[in-house]
Amino acid sequence: MSAVEAPFALSAPADRQGRDRWVLTGLLAGPALYIALMAVVPAFLMVQISLAHRDVGGLWSPGFELTQYRQLATPLFARVMGFSLLLAASGAAICVALAFPAAYFITRMRRRAQVAWLVFLLGSLSLSEVLIVFAFQVLLSTSGSLAGALTAVGLLAPGQSLYPNFPAVLTCLVYLLLPYVILFFYPALSQLDPEVEQAAATMGASRLTTFATVIAPMMRGQILTGVLLVVIFTFGAYLTPLVLGRPPQWTIAIHINNAAMAAGNVPLAAAYAVAVVAFMVALLALTRILSRRPEAAA
Repeated sequence: MSAVEAPFALSAPADRQGRDRWVLTGLLAGPALYIALMAVVPAFLMVQISLAHRDVGGLWSPGFELTQYRQLATPLFARVMGFSLLLAASGAAICVALAFPAAYFITRMRRRAQVAWLVFLLGSLSLSEVLIVFAFQVLLSTSGSLAGALTAVGLLAPGQSLYPNFPAVLTCLVYLLLPYVILFFYPALSQLDPEVEQAAATMGASRLTTFATVIAPMMRGQILTGVLLVVIFTFGAYLTPLVLGRPPQWTIAIHINNAAMAAGNVPLAAAYAVAVVAFMVALLALTRILSRRPEAAA
């Protein structure tokens, strides 16, 4: 190869990498722009409506008023947000406490058993939320099999149902979200190095001790993310608390719908939604801070 041809031969891979980078950027630009528009435009409209002037008949006119935000300081809003947070935290604690060990033991099974469990979990996700919620309603009613069995053994009074109440709402939400959380933990746990457990075993640690003191701390970031995932889904739950709960067990999502549809106060509903989004952003930032490894934070 001559001295003139050498620079062109060396620059060919660099040119190819540059073209590949531009092609990849072009392929990602479309989805990224779509997601940005679907996130930014609704958020902008939501803030604009929350500051608008409320008109009679459920309409609004452009303006800049803080009237609706003043209603966020009422005891009703504080109680609703507090209950929504309590429901979300309880659901997250139960889901993660059940899903993390379940995902861990699934990853330690034989390959065929893992596939069977994954197919079962994915199949459970094919059921409609509406179908599951109303199935729980039938199951927990006075004529349901569970209430009948508890009545037969004397643990439930005749004619008494197991809903509407907080345990019914929480149980149904855990049932709905548990497969998602197990599938969320599965990839990270399946990629754990087996030598970590072997090293702990050589030092005399049992499988339970290894799981509690080695595996769980290593997965702290994934656990916190799983908690956040359940909180986001549960905080905005609508159908489950509406069907299986009383008004004291209604979440903020139901009150947003009531403010917009029943009371005809769309700016107030938008102000509620802005407060929820701001709370979720703060929770996401807190999760990011807590997920940092000590050495990375230092």
